[in-house]
Amino acid sequence: MKLGRTPYYTQVAMPEIGRPTEPRPYLPAEVYTVRLEQIRRRMADAGLDALVVYGDREHFATLKYVTNYDPRFEEALLIIYPTGTPILYVGNEGMGYSNIAVLEVERRLYQSLSLLDQPRGQVQPLYDMLRNDGLDRCRRVGVAGWKYFSEDEFPNAEEVLEIPEYIAMSIRRAASQARVTNETAMFMHPQDGMRNINGPEQLADFEWVSTNNSQNVLEGLHEIKPGRSEHEIFGSIPYYGMAFCCSPVCTSGENLRKYLMASSRSTVVEFGDPMFLTYAYQGANTCRFGWVAHGPEDAPEPVKDYLDGTAYPYFEALATWYETLRLGATGDELHHAVADRLLPLGFTLGLNCGHLIGEDEWTSSPVWEGSQLTVVSGMYWQADFFPGAPNAHFGAFAEDGVAIADQALRDELAARYPQMWARVQARRRFMIDTLGIRIHEEVLPFSNFTGAVIPFLLSPEKTIVYKGE
Repeated sequence: MKLGRTPYYTQVAMPEIGRPTEPRPYLPAEVYTVRLEQIRRRMADAGLDALVVYGDREHFATLKYVTNYDPRFEEALLIIYPTGTPILYVGNEGMGYSNIAVLEVERRLYQSLSLLDQPRGQVQPLYDMLRNDGLDRCRRVGVAGWKYFSEDEFPNAEEVLEIPEYIAMSIRRAASQARVTNETAMFMHPQDGMRNINGPEQLADFEWVSTNNSQNVLEGLHEIKPGRSEHEIFGSIPYYGMAFCCSPVCTSGENLRKYLMASSRSTVVEFGDPMFLTYAYQGANTCRFGWVAHGPEDAPEPVKDYLDGTAYPYFEALATWYETLRLGATGDELHHAVADRLLPLGFTLGLNCGHLIGEDEWTSSPVWEGSQLTVVSGMYWQADFFPGAPNAHFGAFAEDGVAIADQALRDELAARYPQMWARVQARRRFMIDTLGIRIHEEVLPFSNFTGAVIPFLLSPEKTIVYKGE
């Protein structure tokens, strides 16, 4: 889609969106009721007599999707049958916090889920508890955690579970007459996994989170100054107490070269350093990479040609990816939008050219060469690909989130969430009118500066745009 356009580095007016002024649109109880009904329909289609949903501090998102409960210190299990109230197993510290569950559940205390040396006076064998709660009557039991496998990885991959052995063993022993299978794809498959197809309530919540998250990075860029430590720079970013979906990053210089995604340290940022800054509340991730300089005129000698050699090619690939993203686009198209522009120039691409995001930073990705999986309404995407440069330039990166919504979903969002909708439209105007990235009408940017590639971090108001037709 280049059509005679050329990238150009210039000062722009960033959208003055700021932070939401309305309260966060938490999901109402009826959303969880509907999700439970959908899960039970999928269980019936798969022939499941029970579904066990696993969660822990790191792998919380599927359990939270179903109940709104996210384990804070320990593992947890949710048992869903075709009828009746789901049963939530928690440890000592989970009992009180599990009241945050919006879905109606019965709670069971299983103290071996608790941290080491906490009270164990009420311990029972987990397989006995599961058997008493009905798993012994099942002939097919599904388990959903955070990962499933292919036959290339394991023989009989459908029966390989990623959850802790003591839980997997207990499930199999309790359901001794049942076939136990990995059913995580029900939630996380990149085409039709339930968590990857979001309704209006979830998208509105994600946008609210992403607005705060991206504003943090935008403000953080203005805090980057030589002589300040990484701790000082990151500490200057407002924190509003929301949980992170992955470790935020503020790293520079040799820390970046050696460790890439390290958290902030006491290291002092120096003029001419490469630098990586991210923020990642649950439901969003915004990242920028650039050089601690004002522009090419005062950049270190090895990166004085950074614009032509790396930043411009990256911007063209990023813009093409955004312009390719549309209803019905295939993963193969999105892959080639990036790979065809960067690989011939010697760049390397380590991961997929874009992926889906939810409460966790990466749910799955339908993007790879040859993928015929398609973009559908309700998906929430990350423009996440870091091309390694074939020289001292290191690379380029501007990661933001965008949702896909067909006309019916757009109409509902506009009617129910007018403040969100106004922010989305301001971002669309910025991408189209200022950056020259011609996104489709179904693409809804959730970051306050989506698509802005900022090569030199001491000039955060300067970015790359398209000029020409």
